[in-house]
Amino acid sequence: MQQYQRREEQDWLNLFEQQKQSGLTAVEFCRQQQINVQTYYTRRRDIRLQQTSSKFVQVKREVTKVESYTEGMRGELLLQLGNAQLNLPTNISPHWIATVMKALAE
Repeated sequence: MQQYQRREEQDWLNLFEQQKQSGLTAVEFCRQQQINVQTYYTRRRDIRLQQTSSKFVQVKREVTKVESYTEGMRGELLLQLGNAQLNLPTNISPHWIATVMKALAE
């Protein structure tokens, strides 16, 4: 019965580098090193996924409460934030509003 060697992540990383430096295909390298090819590919995939997923950072965003109502408004749009108010006609260009909002965000 053949005894299988348990390898740590660093051992696999070293093997991946050796294979790359050898110029051999993964199949040829595994045959020479007596490594199961399927295990080699599986470990390489798992380690790559583990390394790339750890680079993501969770970002929290603030939620702004937005209220919308038209009752009592005669063709006007009221934008209100704290004590500041802006009354605009409802037929105003959305591009103009976007330009103003971009300018205020700077």
